[in-house]
Amino acid sequence: MRQSALANSDDNRGTAATLLAEAGAMAPEIAAALCWSVDKARKVIDLYLVRRGVLAANAVAKLEQFRDQKTASPE
Repeated sequence: MRQSALANSDDNRGTAATLLAEAGAMAPEIAAALCWSVDKARKVIDLYLVRRGVLAANAVAKLEQFRDQKTASPE
């Protein structure tokens, strides 16, 4: 296999891992789907999700959801 084809294959798998993580899949699930170790899945997720701003957006959404639940529930 040529080097460029191999790199493209790795890019596709990294993209798949990122999309799975964005959809809510956890590292062990991603590792199983891509036949990777859990450590490799975590490294890819940590590298690419940060670049896409997904982690920050998810954190803000969780904070907003928490605040909404807190104000909706009687004290």
